[in-house]
Amino acid sequence: MSQVLGADLEGVVATFRYPDAKSFREFVEALRKILDEARFDIKPEGVRVAGMDPAKVAFIEVWMPRDAFLEYEVDESRESIYMGVRLESLANALKKGKKGEPVLFRVTDDKVFMQIDSIVVKRFLMPNIEVFLDIPENLSLEHDVEATVIADVVKKAIRDVEIVGRDVEFEASEGRLVIRAKGESRTKIEAVLQEGVSSALLYLEVRNPSVSAYDVSYLKNVLNLTKIAESVDIKFSSEKPLEMVFKSPEGSRVRYLLAPSIV
Repeated sequence: MSQVLGADLEGVVATFRYPDAKSFREFVEALRKILDEARFDIKPEGVRVAGMDPAKVAFIEVWMPRDAFLEYEVDESRESIYMGVRLESLANALKKGKKGEPVLFRVTDDKVFMQIDSIVVKRFLMPNIEVFLDIPENLSLEHDVEATVIADVVKKAIRDVEIVGRDVEFEASEGRLVIRAKGESRTKIEAVLQEGVSSALLYLEVRNPSVSAYDVSYLKNVLNLTKIAESVDIKFSSEKPLEMVFKSPEGSRVRYLLAPSIV
């Protein structure tokens, strides 16, 4: 009789089951756009993974609280538990999962076992690799503008900008948020969201009128997260980093920071 993959896994220090393989894949794909490898920090309160791209232009952080999982067990006697993976390999494995299919992880010091519970159960065994992190300690930012916008509207605005411009420019004044193309093209395109007029603008606070531009190619990296978030928090100041926060219904969160374009 053949051995079931993962049945003899010894020394398991963490076990967690996420309810939706497709959503988990969207998190991994967003990470993969700026990182080759990632280290998942597994704590009793939840799972965190973060990293910066090689050019130090973009930072991404994914947080999945314990309550977001169907099953969650960690060896609390351990000071730290990490799951280091090559994101391309993980993303390819997750392509086998569909919406609503739970994905199980069992982690040892040198192996990562993954199982997708589908009509046909799919199992994968990967090495738990050492991943070096180079992340600044303090990435807390203050912003002059804070807005919450329907996710699909943000997605469409950025994709429209990509057609005619190299940069996405965000501008905010009292009661008004504008997302427009900025570049050498003579074609102009912008989305104007007005308080009390646009139902897509859920919240807007402008402490100081601000305008700042960001590379559209970097913003494209997180557009797929609009599939798992109904709205997006957008925060910025003039010529300062942009902060975008995507929240899934079950409590997971992705924070994305992007440096302004150099004029």
